[in-house]
Amino acid sequence: MFIDEAKVILKSGDGGHGCVSFRREKFIPKGGPDGGNGGKGGDVVLVCDRNEGDLQAYRWQPHRNARNGAPGMGRQCAGPDGGDLILPVPPGTQVLEEGSNRLVAELTEHGERVVLLAGGKGGMGNMNFKSSVNQAPRRTTPGYPGEEGTFRIVLKTIADIGLVGYPNAGKSTLTNLLTAARPKMAPYPFTTLHVNVGVIDYTDRFDRIVMADIPGLIEGAHENRGLGHQFLRHVERCSLLIFIIDMAGSENREPWDDHRILERELRLYSPILAAKPRIIVANKMDLPAAAAKLMKFQERVKDMVIPISCYSQEGIQEFRDKLWAAVKGPVDQRPKAPAPYVEPAVAKRLAKVHAAKIVTPKAKAKPAVKKADAKKAVKVVPSKKAAPKAKPAVKKAKVVAKKVSKPVAKKKPVKVVAKKKAAPVKKAAAKSKAKKK
Repeated sequence: MFIDEAKVILKSGDGGHGCVSFRREKFIPKGGPDGGNGGKGGDVVLVCDRNEGDLQAYRWQPHRNARNGAPGMGRQCAGPDGGDLILPVPPGTQVLEEGSNRLVAELTEHGERVVLLAGGKGGMGNMNFKSSVNQAPRRTTPGYPGEEGTFRIVLKTIADIGLVGYPNAGKSTLTNLLTAARPKMAPYPFTTLHVNVGVIDYTDRFDRIVMADIPGLIEGAHENRGLGHQFLRHVERCSLLIFIIDMAGSENREPWDDHRILERELRLYSPILAAKPRIIVANKMDLPAAAAKLMKFQERVKDMVIPISCYSQEGIQEFRDKLWAAVKGPVDQRPKAPAPYVEPAVAKRLAKVHAAKIVTPKAKAKPAVKKADAKKAVKVVPSKKAAPKAKPAVKKAKVVAKKVSKPVAKKKPVKVVAKKKAAPVKKAAAKSKAKKK
């Protein structure tokens, strides 16, 4: 059973308490305090391991605790630290805080380590408090408690390609043909219950492509209908989406309706999925009605369509080559992201506005030309009116200049008056000197 989500309750180790001890030995009457410090509590550490496939171990054992630090001992011996709790998780794991859904950690590369909860610090023994004033201290500090919390671990598979389609469209059969994965196949209708991840080996190119097969989608999957909505997060990291369409309509559905509903479900679930490039694979081309419906499908859908048949294995090798070019080939040759979706009502409204902007200038341009033709003889009138307007402007400027010059001339007599007042002061001073003589 594939488990891609689990709730865990974790706690790091508590720190050890400090020790109260005094040295008591023969011939050493005053040994003094020698109580050691307590050990540090163990951490809760997440380690990304590519050998892990899912989160099944945490579903059946959600409570995990790290070891506590040991208390200090005499003879200045510190207690040993508690062992760390190592939690291996597969690549693509996200850790969310329960309740707030805050992203705490995300591990995507093999060997990546994240300390989720730190252990408590150990307490200090009485040897740390000795001094010249207090030579026999009995004071210690307790160890600090460790951290604890409830988290939700969510796995998002890291793959290059994600298969999306209706149930019984041929996703599991295609996965069996291209990879070494062996999902269930049967001649009767059923749906896959968990994600299957396979590897497409290209031995001639010394490389590989990882492909993820998710359970089939149905209409209303974004509203928790069916099983596909639970696994859509596994294709969020994919660089390319492959739509598997039953082109023969063996389930009494039209292929273009299946494509429309798949696009709608991805768009309503997440705008990230709606913006990913995609390739459409037309399966079951060995059935008689498939060829005629493929022509109608290509008239309605403009994306690239690759016809194959998983039953007769027709077009499988060509499909492998196109997958390599779409994922590992040159960037300019890879499929591009689709255009952003616009609701039909909004599109009609925008079309009307755009049409109005184009039509209105033409309607206004015609009367403007006629008015210009009618006023050709009256062009001299505005020129005569412009001349008298300019003369009063000049006169006004001159008048303003005269008004400004008058107050400047009035300032000169002020200086002369000051000089006339200074003269009598000098004469009075001269008369006073003559009287003294």
